[in-house]
Amino acid sequence: MKLSLQNIQTDFQEYVLAPHSETPAIVQFIAQQHGLNAGDRLAIYHNAYRARLREALGEAFEKTHSYLGDDLFAELSDGYIQATPSQSRNLRWYGDGFPAYLKGALNDHPCVAELATFEWTLGLAFDADDAPLLSADELRILTPEQWERLSLALHPSLRILSLQWNVVAIWLALEQKQIPPEATEIATPLSPSWLVWRKQLQPHFRSLDTYEALALSGLQQGRRFSAVCEEASISAREEDITPKIAGWLQSWLGDAVLTRIQW
Repeated sequence: MKLSLQNIQTDFQEYVLAPHSETPAIVQFIAQQHGLNAGDRLAIYHNAYRARLREALGEAFEKTHSYLGDDLFAELSDGYIQATPSQSRNLRWYGDGFPAYLKGALNDHPCVAELATFEWTLGLAFDADDAPLLSADELRILTPEQWERLSLALHPSLRILSLQWNVVAIWLALEQKQIPPEATEIATPLSPSWLVWRKQLQPHFRSLDTYEALALSGLQQGRRFSAVCEEASISAREEDITPKIAGWLQSWLGDAVLTRIQW
């Protein structure tokens, strides 16, 4: 029996991608050589593919790996690999569904999925597209009428995360090679928000209060600056947040998260 090159390549790919390494039918078309038999030589490719996927997950989730330990992280990585075939030619994106997988696999420890989400978001900020930055001079020349109509575009790397667990403190401890604090759910009426973005080629993050998070979310949706400020003021009720709004603009310019004026 002869197979075309295309059929052999297809069978080989299916073997490599299959969850188990049973010897495939194409082993009969592989020349026998001194040393390892054809089946064992095929298994090298099957195992190497998974080893590379594990390596990619370990690189993308370095702190999650440290937090879980080698054995548990390897077990969870293998489960994810078996359940989630790679859909991209770029291994950088293979871990996109790993936080969701951890949420299901470790449903009694939701902080782990949040830690992975935070870590993945930092990676997304690092890899995001670049954009020119808005300067303070461009804002100073605007008239009140223009302020009423404009929106402010945000940097492509910017993300807003709502976190229910102290995963930022855990991440920071792991970053500093320290013992992480015990996982603790944050007991507040609203989940704390965190701003994640890239500045000077490095991911950054900081906490957001409720009103700043609301304003940034509105700008992300393309809404007018005056509208998001009005909504934040209504949410604040009796509190005057006008000084905060001025502070936001100063922080956003300093943090390099504003890219251009939109009309």
